[in-house]
Amino acid sequence: MMKLLILEDEPLAAEKLSSYILRWMPEADIYGPLDKISKVQAFLSEPRGIELIFSDIELLDGPVFNALKELDLPCPIIYTTAYDSYWMQAFQNMGVEYLLKPFPYKRFISAMASFEQLRKSLSVDNSRQVNVTPNQKYKRRLLIRKRKCIELLQVEDVICFRASGGIILAYDIADKCHYLSQNSVSALENTLDPKYFFRINRSDIVNLHFIQRFEKYTKNTLAIFLQGVDSPCITSKTKSAKFRQWLDS
Repeated sequence: MMKLLILEDEPLAAEKLSSYILRWMPEADIYGPLDKISKVQAFLSEPRGIELIFSDIELLDGPVFNALKELDLPCPIIYTTAYDSYWMQAFQNMGVEYLLKPFPYKRFISAMASFEQLRKSLSVDNSRQVNVTPNQKYKRRLLIRKRKCIELLQVEDVICFRASGGIILAYDIADKCHYLSQNSVSALENTLDPKYFFRINRSDIVNLHFIQRFEKYTKNTLAIFLQGVDSPCITSKTKSAKFRQWLDS
């Protein structure tokens, strides 16, 4: 049984979407609809086993991105909206499809085909990771492509990695920012030694050697101050306790 979540403030739109989902998968387990940012944050702050989220852009109390930015999202999102101007933000927030209302069942099926293709590719990646030997060697250097050459960047010199606008950036001790060829934070995370690198939210990975201090930011998040970085990095609610445990290990 597949678990899905609907974020939607229009009852009729939520009802129509639910009918599409059950027509596509009668045994689907549907949660929601959630119509406010506070409800979304409360629901997703706990592990639920959700495999796919359908989300409107505007909820009753503001854009859904206000809720998602503080969360370590558990799965991909298919956005459903009447606005055609948020697609860039959508794909920066785990979006795999962008459905413009009103959309027919045929368009819904097309979106689900994209999601299924993604699930298959992730399943292959996960099976490869399971087969990695315990003595796996982590990356010691990265190849940085420049216009006329390839430079070497030592991983130990990277203060943090950050995903932004569909690309991954590496900030080093020489105050330089490098564009990486990878486009998956999860894939990059798997190549880094977990003794020294920790993923504090869905887009930032920090290097232990450059952590100067951390302090409480909100009730459930931390602000991490890094050497050579002007603004602090903020943990997601689900990563704060794990970050403390990692530092103390």
